[in-house]
Amino acid sequence: MNQEKFDEIVKRFKETKDNKGNNLNMHYLLIKDDENCFVHRFNNRTEKSDIRSISKTVMTLLVGIVNRLSKEGKYPKFDDETYIYPIIKDIFNLTNGENIKYIEKLQVKHLMTHTMGYDKILMMRDDIKDMDPDDYVDFIMNSPIVYEPGEYYLYSNAGFYMLSVVLQEFLGEDLLEFADRELFRPLDIEDYQWERYGKYLAGATRLWLFPEDLLKIGELMMNNGVHNEKIIVPKEWLDKMLKIYYYTPDVDTPGSTFRRYGYGYGTWLPKEDFYFGHGTDGQILTVLPKQKCIIITQAYQHDIKPIEQIVDSIVVDKIK
Repeated sequence: MNQEKFDEIVKRFKETKDNKGNNLNMHYLLIKDDENCFVHRFNNRTEKSDIRSISKTVMTLLVGIVNRLSKEGKYPKFDDETYIYPIIKDIFNLTNGENIKYIEKLQVKHLMTHTMGYDKILMMRDDIKDMDPDDYVDFIMNSPIVYEPGEYYLYSNAGFYMLSVVLQEFLGEDLLEFADRELFRPLDIEDYQWERYGKYLAGATRLWLFPEDLLKIGELMMNNGVHNEKIIVPKEWLDKMLKIYYYTPDVDTPGSTFRRYGYGYGTWLPKEDFYFGHGTDGQILTVLPKQKCIIITQAYQHDIKPIEQIVDSIVVDKIK
C-alpha cells in the first residue's frame, strides 16, 4: 500500500452511491499495511465515532484479561466455562419461573456467542429506548428462554450487555475503571467514551473511539495479545476468540471474500485466514495477520453493502 493506492480507495468511497443514490456517509478510513499507515477523515471529521458492535470484540478481550488475571491468582477462576448464575443471582428479580432451569446452565461462552437460548432479538437500541435502564437485567432474565443454552444462535445485544454485568459483579469494581487500567491505558488509548445502561456498561455497543485507537485494538489481536513485550490478552484466549462456533448463513454473502461466514467469541470469521469486528452502519475492523494489514472503516451509513464491497476488494487485493 502506498499513498497513491490509498487515495484511489478514498476516491472510490467518495464516488460510490448507496441504494438510495446518496453519497456514503463515511467518517474515517484507516489502512495499516505493515509499517505504512494511512488515514482519511471524511469531511474533515474530528469527532470520535461509535464503533457499535465492535464493542463486542473489545468486551471479549476484557474477558480474556480477566481470565489471565484469574490464572495469576488475582481473582477466583474465570473463563468461558464459568456459570453466570452464582455471580448475578442477587441482582435481579426473577418473575418468570420457567427460565430458571436455563439460567442455571448459562455460561460465559453462551453470552459471547449469542446462544443464551432466546428466540427473539433483545436489547437493540430502538427496542429499549423507552425502558428504564435499571430494569434491563430483569427484562433480559425474564424474557422467555426457549432453547437450551448453546443450542440456538440468535444475534442480539442481550448476551454482551449481560457479559458487562457479569464482569462487573465478578470483579467487584466498576468495569470501565478495570477496562481503563487493564486495556485502554496499556494501549495508550486515552480519549474514548463508553456509555452505560444504568450502572453497567452497554457492553454490546456505544463505545466511541478514534480510528487510530481502534487500530491499537486490532494490532493487539494481530500481535497475539502482546503490546510492548507485555502480555495483555493470552494467545490461548485469542485462539478461542478466532474459532468458528456457529455458522451464520442469514448474514453470509457467498461469493465474497469479506463475508460473515461464522461467529467466534465476539468476532466474525470468513472462510479465508483473517477475522474482523463488525458494527451497524459501517463499522469494520479487519485484521489480516499473514499480510500484517489492518483495515478500518467508521461511518453512519445505513446501507452498508457498498462499504463491505469496497473492503472486500481491498482484502482480495491483499491476499491474492
